Amino acid sequence: MEGLSKEELLYDERAERLRQIRAQRQRKMRKRRHIRNFFLLALLAGIVLYFVSDLSKVHSLSVSGNFFYSDEEIYARAGVSYETRYLLKPAFLMESGLQNDELIDSVEIQKDLSGVIHIEVKEKLIVGYLIKEDRYYLLTSEGNQVEVDEDQQASARRFPLLSGFDEDQLSALAAAFDAVKDQVDIDVLSRISEILPYQTSFNENMMRVVMRDGNTLYGSYEAAGVLQIYESVLAKLQGNNVCLYMDEENGAMSKISCSEFQDEDASSKEK
Repeated sequence: MEGLSKEELLYDERAERLRQIRAQRQRKMRKRRHIRNFFLLALLAGIVLYFVSDLSKVHSLSVSGNFFYSDEEIYARAGVSYETRYLLKPAFLMESGLQNDELIDSVEIQKDLSGVIHIEVKEKLIVGYLIKEDRYYLLTSEGNQVEVDEDQQASARRFPLLSGFDEDQLSALAAAFDAVKDQVDIDVLSRISEILPYQTSFNENMMRVVMRDGNTLYGSYEAAGVLQIYESVLAKLQGNNVCLYMDEENGAMSKISCSEFQDEDASSKEK
């Protein structure tokens, strides 16, 4: 075999060096791939373990602003429970489920990274409930009559019973309450047992408001906003089963003889 020239020897050395460099690079790349794959598998395993563990579930649920609906009913409409995977239930989905309800005016969801969810709702103003053919309906201040399920009838009875009104009167009553919905809160409405139509010689569209404590209030539909001062009037009121007149012009209540309105009622019926 003939001896290799100097140039050929140098070429072989460079070629061998390049092969070694390429081999070294390939080893590094394989090592990096192995490390990357390891971390990806570890991350995937961590995610799987997180979602199958209780750590991914809701840790705390609370609701405020509800009166007709119970906390559990709010959670059901929001589609959330203590079994819900916290990260898989974004706030907008819960808000959407509640905002589609006929009795919910607005909703705000608060979430934090510790698995805590707070739901703040504002229910529409419910004037009272009526019974038609053994079915219960809630009258909202918007004038809508919303039928309630049988298991919600007890909640409906926390509101005033609306008796003896025709459809036009109910619409007028709802509109009167809607005009003052920012003044009348649920506390005063829950103190009312029943609201009935009433008429006098000077006003055919009045209401008789029977309170749960036995007192009776008289006034026009437009006097609905005066109901809000009932608590303060009650603190100064003397006697039981008294009658009060609601003066919408002065925003006041005055004690009157119950016989005045009873006599007026009797004479209006005779007509």
